[in-house]
Amino acid sequence: MITISKIPDGKQWAEEIAQAISKGMRTNFYASAEEFLPLVKEGRISKAAFPGGSYYFVEKENQIDVYFFLEKETAPVEVPKLEKLLVLEQVALAKTGTSPALEEWETIGFEKYLQRKRLFLSAKKTEAEQREISFCKEEETETILGMMENAFEPYTSALPDLETLRKDLAEHRVIAAREGGDLLGFLRFGREKKVSVLWQIVVTPEGRGKGVGEGLVRDWIALERAEVAKFQLWVREDNPPAMKLYEKLGFLSDGRIAPVMLRK
Repeated sequence: MITISKIPDGKQWAEEIAQAISKGMRTNFYASAEEFLPLVKEGRISKAAFPGGSYYFVEKENQIDVYFFLEKETAPVEVPKLEKLLVLEQVALAKTGTSPALEEWETIGFEKYLQRKRLFLSAKKTEAEQREISFCKEEETETILGMMENAFEPYTSALPDLETLRKDLAEHRVIAAREGGDLLGFLRFGREKKVSVLWQIVVTPEGRGKGVGEGLVRDWIALERAEVAKFQLWVREDNPPAMKLYEKLGFLSDGRIAPVMLRK
């Protein structure tokens, strides 16, 4: 049985992550370690080391995210029982499969939960379109966050907190679809260098069947096309209507998939 201990030093931890990545170990950790330093200070990141690898556990309110570093010939080892649900997400190229194979994780108690695929659209492939774009208002912050929480599954949706959402609203990164004074849907997006990323899109029951989702995506493209090189989003593979919409608008798969597994 492996032992879990808190990460005491953020700088040392960041150096450990950099060394593990430089060794070419199999991993699902692709973020910058510096992004996690506040969580180290809060005592929310723990480590479990074992021959051939290590796990890092990031504690959230309702779950614990699991990141791994494994040498090429090392299989996942049993994780001790923890009080919260464990969430393990990996990103890989579809043509090469996931690394390591999902079956390895099933042997230690993880179950398949969902899988997403990444789509993109080159800005050069879009046409200029004159659209009257409306934005959500700052006084709608809590309403919008509540709509997100009702619309998305709780473990991997990466919903913003109130402070982040308020900032996005103030900077016009949440597009609104309205009918009269009623909010029928919204689309939240952001920038990663020259890529415009769709973070969340929600259509209310009253807005379905009215082309609200397509209108929001067209608004997003019209708003950003002159400033970015491409558009990007993740979509669940078990959501055919969304897949059909994005394909209609010209989005293509870039080969990236993200399978998610849970251990209850």
